[in-house]
Amino acid sequence: MTCTVKRIVGWDQVLNIARTTVGKNDIDKEPSDKFKKQILISEHSPIRNLLFEVIWDEIPYFVAMHLRTHHIGFHSGEDDTVFVQTQRSDRTGVNRDKLSQDSPVVLRVIMNAHSIINISRVRLCKMASKETIYAWQEFLKGLSVIEPILWELCVPNCIYRSFCPEGDKSCGFVKSQAYQEMLEDYKKFTR
Repeated sequence: MTCTVKRIVGWDQVLNIARTTVGKNDIDKEPSDKFKKQILISEHSPIRNLLFEVIWDEIPYFVAMHLRTHHIGFHSGEDDTVFVQTQRSDRTGVNRDKLSQDSPVVLRVIMNAHSIINISRVRLCKMASKETIYAWQEFLKGLSVIEPILWELCVPNCIYRSFCPEGDKSCGFVKSQAYQEMLEDYKKFTR
């Protein structure tokens, strides 16, 4: 499986939308890292305009379906922004009834920064399937290169919330030293 990540709407748009909300005119400049970090941490609505196109090639079909369930941020209004390679027999020449759930497909989505934070919370959780965790981590590798501040905020729910919301189905990570260290690093970054 390979994953490519491309920013398609940038920080200038986020900055100008934020300026609109406080009665200021648009400007033509890239915002500071301080601005980016603060608006991402606060999860204010303008971050929904920081858009990325992501393509997973050769992703197992069942993993594509796991990721497709995250419709908030993958869809904008009535425009469908999630595309999965067809398995229709009349298009592929292969009987789809004979395909396994791990048959490779292409998954192409457009998603925003807010959805990336939210999806990370559940797809980095150790209770997610290992294949889905891997696919999301592959995406995050690409994201880290073009948006390192956003990447820093992509953590599992137990870090984001400072406790495990899984109850009796907890993986036990919250009882480990590695959890405490990761939680402290996250708290330092978000201060």
